[in-house]
Formats: sequence, structure tokens, C-alpha cells
Amino acid sequence: MRQRWSRILLSIAAALVLGLSLTGVGIQVASSQLEGNITAVDISPTIGRDHAPIQVVDEEGNYQAVNILLMGSDSREGQTSKKYGDPDLYTGERSDTTILLHLSADRSFATAVSIPRDTWVMLPECKVDGETVGAFESKFNTAFEIGGPGCTVKLVEQMTGLTIDNFAVIDFEGFKNVVNALGGVEVCLTEPASDPASDLELPAGTSVVSGEQALSFVRARKTLSDGSDLSRIKRQQAFLSSMIREASSTGLLLNPVKLYSTLDAATSGLTTDPGLADIDVLRDLALSVRGMAPGDIAFLTMPWVERGDGENVLVDEASAAPLWKSIANDVPWIKPKKSTDDSTSTTKTPDITVQPAEISVRVLNGSGTAGRAAEVAAALEAQGFTIAEIGDADRSDYATSEIRHDAASAEAARTVLAALPGATTVADDATTTITIIIGTAYAGVESIVADVSGSPSASSSERENDAITAPTTADKVRCD
Repeated sequence: MRQRWSRILLSIAAALVLGLSLTGVGIQVASSQLEGNITAVDISPTIGRDHAPIQVVDEEGNYQAVNILLMGSDSREGQTSKKYGDPDLYTGERSDTTILLHLSADRSFATAVSIPRDTWVMLPECKVDGETVGAFESKFNTAFEIGGPGCTVKLVEQMTGLTIDNFAVIDFEGFKNVVNALGGVEVCLTEPASDPASDLELPAGTSVVSGEQALSFVRARKTLSDGSDLSRIKRQQAFLSSMIREASSTGLLLNPVKLYSTLDAATSGLTTDPGLADIDVLRDLALSVRGMAPGDIAFLTMPWVERGDGENVLVDEASAAPLWKSIANDVPWIKPKKSTDDSTSTTKTPDITVQPAEISVRVLNGSGTAGRAAEVAAALEAQGFTIAEIGDADRSDYATSEIRHDAASAEAARTVLAALPGATTVADDATTTITIIIGTAYAGVESIVADVSGSPSASSSERENDAITAPTTADKVRCD
């Protein structure tokens, strides 16, 4: 569950600077010891290009957007218990969990995308010990099995068109140690959980789980929910959100002993690229996200469709493309909470039934602010809308943004309105394409999820996929 490591290590490393730096020389000793915990692996030979070290800050002192691939190894090496699979039967290691974490350049938001391990893909060619492996179809997590983190990085770059700047891998023991160092993590269940294979027994309601229980909870599959890897991803995301809230709590940040213990646990057994293995780089990266709150971290699952074999899924290329583009353009999938004044909001988001991918819009700038139409168009395109035109309105002094539509596009206009809070809809039968006129009161584009569950044309798999890929943030408490 590398997921946990991601924000945890960042939050905690930031806390290390805030807390342990007070000890002066002690921080140097601590930093050296923590750095020694990390195993560095250069994946350049595997991916066929130089994997350059991370540049947290550019020459002008500005932060850079960063894409980090977080992986959880399911290696049973050193395990004597068969709770998580017989180590004599399950040899080698696979990516038990994979999350693509994007940190924005201005550090106002983060997007974490879970990639289902059962995604059927064409594996890339990877070099391992001078031999070429891959170039055949298999499950996503096979890439890790045949070529380690480097081959998984290359596969994700192939799938998304993005560049992965860094990676981090943590194993079973590392995960359990982090949870124990935190003093446990709270989980919420709508019904009791029982997994005899791992001795997991949890009542309905909230419970605080220890490291061993936590590993069982996030790995249990066939005995919880519908038994799919996709439902397990939802549970893992909820657990990670809870873990983030715990790691971000005042009690941890102001407790140097607990803080160091958690950092020590997080770095022990951790494998990263050489750039991320540098404790100074980790510290700089941690400091760069110190102002990021749980509500600014969005979790979602890569869009997928059924493969038809009852076991695996395929990437939903059409739905995934806007997501990858939003990351490439450094656009938030969910508007950061800090930029929204909820205390003054009185408008309720309307129920929507038309998917953004089904809607084409014209975006015209009526705000008087140069470049505003292009900015809004990029944000809407990242949500899945098709942009038919970008231009200027008939005047530049519109106060409120307008969404103009004909009668046949009324429902689609409600979807656009959900993405543009504060705008108004204007019926105009002369408008053949929904036209958005941006006014001076424009306050950003909101992330939306259309409710297709009531649509007769929506299949059960489409409804399930919509529920799984629906984004959420780490400040939300969710029950499985």
C-alpha cells in the first residue's frame, strides 16, 4: 500500500523539519540515519532513457509539478505466515497497489489516481540484466513481476503519455511499521468484516486497526464487499485518507518522538529512485507541500471498462484521456478546498444526468481578463467536455457568467452549470451549441460526476464504473 507512504512520508518529512530541526545537530544525525534506510534503484537501463533526479525547485526558486508513482510490493520474502499467501507458492513480487500521485506546481492540490492491478494491457519492452522482457499482453501488475518498478514506470508512461519523475515502493513490513508508528488508523465499516485467511475480524462501525490488522484490511479481497480488486481500491483509498488525516494531525506534528518513529518506519524497507532517496530532496519536497490540507488531495480510480472475461478490465481510453490531460496541464480534477469559501455558498449543485463527455461547448470571454476563455476551456476539457470554440464575447463587461442553450440542451446545460458555480443558464433557441460567456464573477471550475444510475441506457458495469471513478478528497470520512 504505497499509497500510504506517499502523503505520509511527505507530511511526516515536513514534520521532521518542523519538529526535529529544533534539536540542531540532532537533525543531521537523524537525516543521515533516515537516508540510510532507503534503498535506491536506478531504473534508467530498464526504461531505456536517463531517469533524471527530481528538481523540486527550479533556478528561479519556483516549485515544479511532480508525478510520483507509488507502488506496493506483494513480496512474501521473509514472511513465515501464510496469512497473505503461501510464500512458497507466491514467489517473486508484483505491484499489489499502484497510485499515480501528481503534485501541482503551486502545491495547491494533489491528484492520486489508483490503477487497478487487473487492468489488461500490452506490456512494454523492458531491459532486465541485459535481456529484453515484456512486449506481450497481460495484467498490469505483471510489469512489476518481470521488470520491477522500472518496467511499471515505463508501462504507466505508455498508458498515460505522462512522464513519471519519481517512484517509491514499500513492502508488507514497511506498511505495517508505518501504521504501528502512527499508533493505528481508524477505519469505518457499514457491516462486520471477516476474512478467515488473514484472521481479520472487525465489527460494523469505526475501529482503530494496528499494522497487522491494517494490512489484512487493505489486502482482503474475496471476503469483503463484492470481492473485486476495484472495490478493494475504494477501501484502500478510504484507508489512506484516514491515514493522511492522522499523519496531518497536530498530535503527530508536535510530537518529535512519534514523528521520528513514523519517519523511521516509513523509510525502512523503502525503495525509490536515487533522486528521491536523497533526504535533502525529500525534505525540500515535504516542505513544498506543508500547506496542503487533506481536502486538497483528490483520490480517484483510473476509468475502466469490462474486458468481457469476468476477471479483468481495460482502460477506458476516452474517459481517461481528459484525466491524463488534466495532470499534464497541471489542472486540478477537484477544485482545491482552500480556494472555495464554503461559508458563503448558498447554491446547491443541481442533480445532473448528462456526462461531460457527451457535451460540446463554446467558451467566450466576456470578463475583460485576457486569456480567461482559454483557461476555462482547458479546465472544462480536463473534466471531459468537448471544446468546440474559444473566443471573445460581444462585450467584455459581463458580471455573471452565462450558459446559453436551446430547449433540447437543457439537461446538458445543467451539467455545465454544475461545473461553473455562480453562473446562470439562459434559454436561447438560436443557440445550437451550448455557449458559455465568462463573466467577471467567474470563480473557477468545479469537479463534477454525473449520476447515470437512473438512465435506462446505463449498464450495471457503467454504473459501477461511475461509482468507482467518482473522485473524493482525503478530508472525507468514508465507510466501506
